[in-house]
Amino acid sequence: MKGVDSEALQALLTQIEAGTAGDDPRAAWLSGEPVPLDELDIDAALLAVEAARLMGLGAHLRQAKKTSDKRVRKAAGRAIHALKSAGHQLPDAPAESVGWTLDREIIEIPPPVGLLGLPQSDGYFPFILVAHGGSGACVCAGVAGAGQGYQDADHGHMGRGRAREVVADARRDHNLFEVPFHVALHFCERAFAEGGRGRPHGWSHMLESVPAATQNSARLLDPLQRQEQELDPGAISEIDALLEGESRVVFGLDEKASGPAVEECIQALTSEISVDDVSRRRRIADIVKRSATQALDGATRGTWTLTMDVVAVLAEASGNEPLRRAARHTGLALRTEMEGGEIPFFRIWIERQLAAVSEMVMSVRAGKQ
Repeated sequence: MKGVDSEALQALLTQIEAGTAGDDPRAAWLSGEPVPLDELDIDAALLAVEAARLMGLGAHLRQAKKTSDKRVRKAAGRAIHALKSAGHQLPDAPAESVGWTLDREIIEIPPPVGLLGLPQSDGYFPFILVAHGGSGACVCAGVAGAGQGYQDADHGHMGRGRAREVVADARRDHNLFEVPFHVALHFCERAFAEGGRGRPHGWSHMLESVPAATQNSARLLDPLQRQEQELDPGAISEIDALLEGESRVVFGLDEKASGPAVEECIQALTSEISVDDVSRRRRIADIVKRSATQALDGATRGTWTLTMDVVAVLAEASGNEPLRRAARHTGLALRTEMEGGEIPFFRIWIERQLAAVSEMVMSVRAGKQ
């Protein structure tokens, strides 16, 4: 909206998402029952109207049109028009009551639920999203990643009782973490967009039961807003939490890349030219570094950039600070021009895999001689 401070608007939306808005009257209006904006000064009222537009709060905008200040009414009218033009369905204006009618049954619709999981070795992360409508729920589940967008994604419609069972089972899975629904939606939509294949079948059905404000929050708010924005070079080496324990994250080198690298390692280990351990280790270190750099060329780099963002948010939600910090700075390193071979997380996993496979192949070959 013209005349609205964009930085102040973004700050307000961020505070609302983080729950730190406190007694801010604009946030109170946005989160409370829809009423006119007569209690706010003109600048605060106009900013609140624009925030309501971005959050898809049609009922609030209808009430804003009843504000005494003409400027606020006009701004609310423009916001309503913008939402309708974008395809949003606004709630009907309440009709004047004439005579008497029986009270309608009030159906309480549960809020949507989002769960994300630690990634697979290919960088794809599992997701379960549940959105409730008036007659039941839609569940979407699968694995998502920036490379192809999604794998094994499916959806189902079911009653609320069955949906509660699905959510309860998911919450018992120690590899899944419940996060605010708009956060889960943000990461899934980001994977789908970067994958370039569109959304999986049934996704639009699920979104039909998700409030417009929640969808707008997923689009506008950055789940990593409160985390570091600049890389600490020292932090990318402090990654024990990423490599070990129940919450470890595994990077898998695909077979096309690992095959030639394994043969090179075997040659280095059995070479009669490199007779001392130091030269052998140096050759293997060069193979590992080169393999890591090649592995993170192209789509794989984007996949793991998104994956580390997901892990950083899950770790923050679960209070695992070492894992959060390691994932966050590994993700920031991926956003730079740093080669894959310079990022310890990938180099260590590739070294482990090449060592294990090389020893196995050498043992098999020795047994056949």
